[in-house]
Parts: sequence; structure tokens; C-alpha cells
Amino acid sequence: MGFRTSAIIPTYNRPEDLKNCIQSILNQTVKPDEIIIIDDGNLNEVPLQSECEQKGIDLKYVKKKVQGVCQSRNLGVRLSTGDILFLLEDDIVLLDDFFEQILKTFEEYSNGSLGGVGGVIHNIDFSKRGKRILMFFYRMFLLTGLQEGKILRSGFSTDYGTTQSPPREVFKVDFLTGGGSAFRKEVFDSFRFSERYQTQSGYAQGEDKEFSYRVSKEYNLLINPDARFYHYPAEKTGHNKFIKGKAFILSRYLFFKECVKKRPLDWVYWIYAVIGYLLIRTCILMFSMKRTEYDRVRGILSAVKEILFKRRELERI
Repeated sequence: MGFRTSAIIPTYNRPEDLKNCIQSILNQTVKPDEIIIIDDGNLNEVPLQSECEQKGIDLKYVKKKVQGVCQSRNLGVRLSTGDILFLLEDDIVLLDDFFEQILKTFEEYSNGSLGGVGGVIHNIDFSKRGKRILMFFYRMFLLTGLQEGKILRSGFSTDYGTTQSPPREVFKVDFLTGGGSAFRKEVFDSFRFSERYQTQSGYAQGEDKEFSYRVSKEYNLLINPDARFYHYPAEKTGHNKFIKGKAFILSRYLFFKECVKKRPLDWVYWIYAVIGYLLIRTCILMFSMKRTEYDRVRGILSAVKEILFKRRELERI
């Protein structure tokens, strides 16, 4: 394969997760030319550095003072030398042919209109009864839909694997997730990750969908279901459920207002979806009585209050 490739991995105080991610890169049937690690935390040493050198992979490490995955990705892009840039997260583990499958898609659809290719999470499971019930209510309130990879009129989206019969062949989408996707370097001549989709503490929400949705207006985006990876979400210090609940609603508000809304009446879809999400999370809280769910609901209500009373000056999550 004739592409020069770069893997960009932002990380924050998760050395074991990062090590597992890098090891999965070393196990690839087609390896990248370079790995760029952007560290927001306190990484004592770069894992598997000598192993990367033995495999002929140039490993670059950058320590960054200001926290935030959006700045990290933008910095990684600037430092990269590849034609194809893989945007990974530090808590994923790639199946051995992930890079090969993504690059094969770039080769097979080699016309200039293809901007990015994404993979799919291999360990997501919505077959259980509880998950199926949850997805039913999500669809009812326009929080997800029936067609994979599409942005709904409510501003919410249908992620891969959340429907009963996800596509098994390469297909076109409106957005890609930031954890396991790749873009042509030229895309970044015109597009960058918006730092408005991260909190002051550096927690980002919805930045990957907002970025790739803008890209989809000028380039085609594809998902290859054979490019698979495991996602093992790890909690970040200081990013509790209150922050996540608030950031989730605020990010959807900004995204809907700036990217999706076409007519004033469209607000009905967004408001309906947010009311539905609040009702669903409140029901989950009542059944579980968990403090984390209580914090999430408080975050949702805090976001709604901020939108109602500060929407004119609301410029970031």
C-alpha cells in the first residue's frame, strides 16, 4: 500500500490503556510509519518505545500543558508527516487488520472526493433486552434512528451498531467517531477540531461528530464494518457524570444550532429530543438510585438552565 500513515493518540493519565493501544498497533498486519502521542497528563515514560523502533515505527512524544483532546488532535495533525492520519483514542485496542482494512478502503475508493474512513466498535452489544428497550425509547424521542451513521433532524445521531441490522458492507455516512477513524491529510488544510466542544477542564463531547459532519459537506465519509476495534472506556479524573451530562446537552445544542437547524420550526425536534433524554435518564435514576445517575441528571438540568438563560452568550460547552 502506497500511503504514508500517521497514528495520532491523545492521552491523559492512562498509561496501561495507552500501552494496550500501542501494542495493538504493533500487532497490525500493516503498520503505521509514525505514532504521535500527545500527553495532557503526567506520563512517566512512553510505553513500548523500543519495540516501536524495532518495528521501524517513528514514535513522537509531546507533553502539552493545556488539557484538551481537541488541541491535542490539532497539534498531532500539525506534527504528522503521513498522507493518511489515523485518529485514535488511548482506551481502544485495534484488531490486527484494522489499519489494513482502512487503507484498503482508501485504495478502493481512491477518487479525490473520499475524505475519511471509519471503523466500528467490536465489543458493543445492543442485543440484550434492557438495551433493546432503551434503544426503543431513544428512537421514539429522536435520540437515535434506523439508518446507521446518519444525523437526525433533532441534531442527534444513529451510531453504528445501535440498529437491529447494521450494514455489513462499506457504506456512506454523515459522520465518523474520533476513536477509530482516518482522514486524508489534505482534509486538514480546511478543517480543524473545534475547541468549543470541550470544557475548561479539557473534557470533550461531540467534537468528533461536529468535525466530521462539517467535513462530510465537502468530502465523502465511509465506514468499513470489517475495520474493528475494542473500546474500553476509562474514567478521567475530574470528569464526573455531572460534567458529562451537562457537556452532552450543551454539545448537542451547539451542533444543532450551527450545523443542523435550517428553519425555526426545527427547534421542535431538538426540544422534543432533549425532553425525552431527560425523562429517560430520570427513569434510569429512579430504578437504579445511583449517585452517578443523580449527578448526570443534575448536569442535564444545569445545561438546560444555561441554554434558557445564557443562550445568546453560550459559545462553548
